[in-house]
Amino acid sequence: MNMDRFEEHAEDRRIRKTKKALRTALVKLLSKKSIDDITIKELTEEADVHRGTFYHHYRDAFDLKDQVEVEIAQELDEVIASVPDSALEDGPYPLLLKVLCYLEENRDMARMLASESGDHKLMAKMCEQISVRCMKDSLFGEERRYGSRFCAAGIQGMLVPWVEDGMRTPPKEMAKLLDAVITGGTAEAKGKENVVGA
Repeated sequence: MNMDRFEEHAEDRRIRKTKKALRTALVKLLSKKSIDDITIKELTEEADVHRGTFYHHYRDAFDLKDQVEVEIAQELDEVIASVPDSALEDGPYPLLLKVLCYLEENRDMARMLASESGDHKLMAKMCEQISVRCMKDSLFGEERRYGSRFCAAGIQGMLVPWVEDGMRTPPKEMAKLLDAVITGGTAEAKGKENVVGA
């Protein structure tokens, strides 16, 4: 009985290792080219797995990409949710730093998200989640979603070149810069809202 359990655990570990290698290979390749241009041969060579092993787990490269995107989206959700609201009372810096450190630790994934061939929806979703967490409820009143989208576009507009430039600016400095832009921009918008409403 214990031997069966050991064999199941060993098999699960091998499957996880294979899937992780394929994910890493896909993310690396997607940071350089489109999914349409990635062959199974390239994926399996990069991951150092047999072609048959690939097909045992995935139908094709698109199936792998879909599953990897779901995993990355879950990871990003967890990173963003890991910062409590109480930590954001003085501004978005703690959340921004957490996300930037995560991106720096996962450079290939970050390059894939920021690349032309990557998944812009995931990057946009992440920036939207950051923006929503950073915005105060009363800031734009009923039009908060407009402000949130604007803020998300600004975050994305700063993150993409940061990643493309090789993340040369340390996460702490980049988080301070983003924080200043977000809080300065929202404070300015709030001030103008009061003037317009007068």
